[in-house]
Amino acid sequence: MKLEDIIKQIENVSKAEIKRTAPADCSEIKEIILSSNPQEPYEKMVLGYLTSLCAEYMHPETFRLEMNQLDYVGFELERGSIEVETAGDMLGACMRGGKIIAKRAGEETGSGMAGGEIIADELKSIGNTIGGKIIAKKVGKVSKTQGADIFIDGARFKRGFIESLFGKR
Repeated sequence: MKLEDIIKQIENVSKAEIKRTAPADCSEIKEIILSSNPQEPYEKMVLGYLTSLCAEYMHPETFRLEMNQLDYVGFELERGSIEVETAGDMLGACMRGGKIIAKRAGEETGSGMAGGEIIADELKSIGNTIGGKIIAKKVGKVSKTQGADIFIDGARFKRGFIESLFGKR
């Protein structure tokens, strides 16, 4: 099975649709991920869901993603763990549980996350969050609306009154 085969079988991009059409075997899912070269946002989201499904199927073991620069890693992750060296944009988007460990990640990390934990050395930016926890050594930018507990270089991130008015970190 290939990424294109999954896309042909789904009506829309949702975790339920991907779960319905994707293999239930994590080794097959890994093959699909590693053999794919996603270009369109639709393809990137489908692969992101596949990373989450693989981590959830492998739980309590950790899913070690051997593909770097993939967007949407851990998309809607509910349980399980993912390790990746370098993630693309939208790492941990909409996650509700589980744990993601990355050395580096791109823009909008944790966007829409309601639970779970992201641990990284360096993040380009943190998107608007609802809940969960993000621990990073270095962060380029933090979006305005934060419900997650955020720790940057060991210190709890807290936006001051003046900073919140101007959207600065």
